[in-house]
Amino acid sequence: MTDMWRISASTAAPGWLGMPGPGGDDAGWVAERSEGLRRAFGDRWTPELDRAVPVLLEAGLSRRDPDDLLAWQVWPGALPVFAVVRARVVDSAAIPDWRESGAAVQPFRSATLGDGVQVTATASIDDVQPGAAAGFVLYAFDDGAATVVVSVEPTLAEVLALCMPGLRDLVDGIEVHRPDGSAFRGSPHPAFVADQAGWPLEEGAA
Repeated sequence: MTDMWRISASTAAPGWLGMPGPGGDDAGWVAERSEGLRRAFGDRWTPELDRAVPVLLEAGLSRRDPDDLLAWQVWPGALPVFAVVRARVVDSAAIPDWRESGAAVQPFRSATLGDGVQVTATASIDDVQPGAAAGFVLYAFDDGAATVVVSVEPTLAEVLALCMPGLRDLVDGIEVHRPDGSAFRGSPHPAFVADQAGWPLEEGAA
């Protein structure tokens, strides 16, 4: 399904690094993005980052999935941490009832994709930082047959908050076309019922 769909997405927010697809020039991408991050960090760049940043960039590449239409590493605020954001198309029948797992579902409208939902929840990343406040967010748009999903992998609350302005900008302008060339447009769906306030996503939220 993914191979035949087309997507166009961008954001003006700094720190959004579009990852090459599998089979691309990973080494060249890591070198280029390392230099870009060096410029973004400015005086905060250290010899330790010379070693750490390429390793982190490569770790992000290892989290790509063949089903992704697009995927990004988001390095917000010129900090040596990143989140992975991915966009994909799945069958509507594969969408779960997120509320059953305790997630909050709220309405969200994209200028390009139409009516959808924002789904937020707390998450565990104990293998990375035990006891840290963490969460995830996704945006979903369904037309009854297919669902476009843009999601942030579970990450630290502070990192997620810093990603949100760029993520909302991206989701509001993303364009997706079906295999027949027609533009995808979501519509209200009975499975996408908003029912409660979301997990805090603003910068500095606890």
